[in-house]
Amino acid sequence: MRRTAIPVLFLAPALALAGNWPGWRGPDADGLTAETGLPVHWSRTQNVRWKVPTRGVGVSSPVVWGDRVFLTASEGRLNDQLHVYCHHRADGRLLWHTRLFGSAPTDLYAPGGMAVPTPATDGERLYCLFGTGDLACLDLDGRPVWIRSLAEEYGPFRNRWGMGTSPILVGDLLIVQVDHWSRSYLLAVEARTGTNRWKTDRAAAVNWSSPLAVRTKAGVQLVTIGTHRADAYDARTGKELWHVTGLHQQCIPSPVAEGDLVFLASGEGALAVRLDGKTGDLTGSNVVWRNRKTAPFVPSPTVYRGLVYIPGDKGVVTCVDGATGRQVWKERLGEQYHASAVAGDGKLYFASKEGVVRVVAAGPEFRVLAENDMGEQLIASLAVSDGDLFIRGAKHLFCIGGKAP
Repeated sequence: MRRTAIPVLFLAPALALAGNWPGWRGPDADGLTAETGLPVHWSRTQNVRWKVPTRGVGVSSPVVWGDRVFLTASEGRLNDQLHVYCHHRADGRLLWHTRLFGSAPTDLYAPGGMAVPTPATDGERLYCLFGTGDLACLDLDGRPVWIRSLAEEYGPFRNRWGMGTSPILVGDLLIVQVDHWSRSYLLAVEARTGTNRWKTDRAAAVNWSSPLAVRTKAGVQLVTIGTHRADAYDARTGKELWHVTGLHQQCIPSPVAEGDLVFLASGEGALAVRLDGKTGDLTGSNVVWRNRKTAPFVPSPTVYRGLVYIPGDKGVVTCVDGATGRQVWKERLGEQYHASAVAGDGKLYFASKEGVVRVVAAGPEFRVLAENDMGEQLIASLAVSDGDLFIRGAKHLFCIGGKAP
């Protein structure tokens, strides 16, 4: 099946994305990579190209573009000291560090502080959202281009355990989903200037999911989940196009897509929605299947080669057929999972909270290929670039070697 999820830079030449991991869950925001020669076996020292200590706290994923690896963090009594770091991908040395100050610190998830959202880059600028309500654009040398306080403009983020959504790039737009106890909204700003293109209010409360851009015959849609339902919006205007119900009240997993299906998961189970151009309430007409026996609370699903892999928080991973929802296998795979899996080269990588990255063969037969102990807590999702894995632990940023450099 051909995926309808589109690259975050879908207006740019495909070659510009080669070898890069430009944002949350990679080029297509789905945790997939087309790269080969990915590593299978490593330890705290074996096949580690480099590791460098991290400062402050954060569970945002590494973002890679060219020879640069970007990471965000926060620290201080209120976690209102915000940091953006840039490391050289070859050896991990620090190239630059930009410090920002948060405008409205709020509730937080302790391991992540105000640095839970993963940044996004278009190769010219880096876009960072923090739990303080600050949205910052830097050039790739760390100089601020524009900074906005969404907290001052639209009210502080009032979100149990802090803000978790990651911004995504869709053409020349930067999309931010803000679901919280106050008035929720989906915001599109011009990436170059930071000015609003449109803002749409949402009937949602506290959620931590990130939006997904999918291409349809009618144009690009932004699929969001949160507070009992999923909604899709026209990327050009912000107009709501369709919705389905049947999700958890508070949603963390992000949607993924393959072919004409969008896969949604929450604490109420998983379901698949067919995109065929219909609008309005699609709950009765376009929900292809539901599976209430798999209910991930934190990790996002991964769809790879027609199969959907749904990790549960307590270590049980369920694999279902993407077309039918039929269970293919269900196995216990370690302890707790907060990170979302990445897949490529015929393998899936599951990073557990306890610090072990398990490599599983993709396909209908369950096989664990390796268990790699990193020696520290893992909550951030992995990044993949030029055959290497970039892993953010509680204390270090690791580069795990794949292909020979």
